[in-house]
Amino acid sequence: MKNVFLKGRSEGGLPHSLYKRLVRYPPDGYSFIVENSEDAGKQPKPSAAGRRQLLYDMNRKLQRAFPGSLGRETRTLFYMGLKRAQRSRLPPGRDIDLVYSSQQLMFSEMAWVVDFEYANALVDYGDIRLCPRFIQNALRSGYCKKIIPWTEWSKRTLLRSVDCGSFKDKIEVVHFGMEAKPFVKKTGKEKVRFLFVGSTNRLNYLNFEWKGGFEAAEAFLELSKKYDGLELVLRSWVPPEIKERYGDKPNVSIIDRPLSEEDLSNLYKSSDIFLFPLHLNLGMVILEAMSYELPVIALDIYDISEALQDMKTGVLVERPPLNYYMWNGAANHQDKSLLPKIRQFRPWTVKKIVEKASLLIEDASLRRRIGREARQVIEHGEFSIANRNAKLKRIFDEATEGAA
Repeated sequence: MKNVFLKGRSEGGLPHSLYKRLVRYPPDGYSFIVENSEDAGKQPKPSAAGRRQLLYDMNRKLQRAFPGSLGRETRTLFYMGLKRAQRSRLPPGRDIDLVYSSQQLMFSEMAWVVDFEYANALVDYGDIRLCPRFIQNALRSGYCKKIIPWTEWSKRTLLRSVDCGSFKDKIEVVHFGMEAKPFVKKTGKEKVRFLFVGSTNRLNYLNFEWKGGFEAAEAFLELSKKYDGLELVLRSWVPPEIKERYGDKPNVSIIDRPLSEEDLSNLYKSSDIFLFPLHLNLGMVILEAMSYELPVIALDIYDISEALQDMKTGVLVERPPLNYYMWNGAANHQDKSLLPKIRQFRPWTVKKIVEKASLLIEDASLRRRIGREARQVIEHGEFSIANRNAKLKRIFDEATEGAA
């Protein structure tokens, strides 16, 4: 059994659920040691934890002191200096064969692979144009064994950002892996239930909006005027205006508290359509819905179409004519004018969602067929655990060849 050290982002921790599944379902012959967890042996010394907190606090102060593009440039330069000076601390008393670096470059003399959501993540979502050589030197290093974009879209953002000629052969897309859900989908219900799943974290108040919660709620309201027997469940913290407008409607349920795994699973199982018109790139929640045989309605943006083929494994809605993309094709979320423009086009987007959702409401057989095809993608296709692990095992085997 070989050990892979899973190194989290500079602020510590592994916030993205794909890493939890990576640890839970590792490739054959490998186990993961997680940074700052009980699995990593001893807990970090207080001084080390204090240094990490100090660096995090300093970064936050830079964000407040230098807003806008100047702030991104300042934070990018700060991050570059931090990574140059930083050396990976391995868990004491453990033999490490490989480091799996979560969206951050390394400059230590050990074998490592790195994944990323899109290219800008490699510089803490800063201005990647400031540091092409910084990135190229790290990725062309002999210690960097593989570069693992999450999707084909992710890969394209890297190819457009820096000269990848000297390490292009190291780049290989490894899609997320989602475990299969052993259950029998019930059919023949009189009502059609729509489900939206967002964050229950009240501090992340923009999450509902970025994930298309307003569009989902307003589209459902329009659909309810056309069709009887519809239900909507919003499992998310929602803004006060959503509670005021929809909270007293008998066919709308708002669940703004965390649910147990079993309760959330039952919610997926009892739903018919996953309404998730997010303005973000592909996330695990879409794959989760697919694993429960739900047809997913989402905007055709970023890498969503890599999981959802329109009217086959999902339903893609035309995105509003906005500048969602940066110069390198990455997500343009740093542009503070994007969200206000999304709001301006909300009626347009809602109309498009209603058109596509109506097809699923009126045709139960189409709804079930898309749901079954979606489930096949998760159980046996590109986004299966088996497919992900086959790729990772080969990558890890090559990276650790000759290791004791």
